[in-house]
Amino acid sequence: MDIFVISDTHIPERIGKLPNNLMKQLQQGDILFHCGDFTSIDVYDQLQQSAHLHAVTGNMDDFALTSTLKSQLIVDINGKKIGMMHGWGSSVDLEERVYDAFNEKPDVILFGHSHSRLSKRINNTLMFNPGAVTGGWDSPPSFGKLFIDGGAIWGEHYFIESR
Repeated sequence: MDIFVISDTHIPERIGKLPNNLMKQLQQGDILFHCGDFTSIDVYDQLQQSAHLHAVTGNMDDFALTSTLKSQLIVDINGKKIGMMHGWGSSVDLEERVYDAFNEKPDVILFGHSHSRLSKRINNTLMFNPGAVTGGWDSPPSFGKLFIDGGAIWGEHYFIESR
């Protein structure tokens, strides 16, 4: 199963549209998680055509998105609980704040906001930030994939080529 994770698309403010090479990959995926900051419902509508979409709202999303999406979500994929939220505030200790925001601790928490890639464990929970489709202050555009193999779950990061 191909499980993609993206965040912080910021369209149209930072880029005009989703990169073609990323869209080609997402269209072949089974599940897509978007961790917020679409900034336009048009991007949400477009991504719903690509794969089974799970999404949360981010701090930069417009009213159409904040009235459609939840700020926190937990879904079950192959017996694994996957939590999502965007995040808020400073990037310092962001993963700890996001972790603490979940009463029920899932197997994985996907989040965005910082535009920085991260994969680490807090207790038994994988904290995974795919980085940003638009890139960050100190990192190139990126996305992530989740892998579930029996009892194991992990994430990997990939850079988005600018072609």
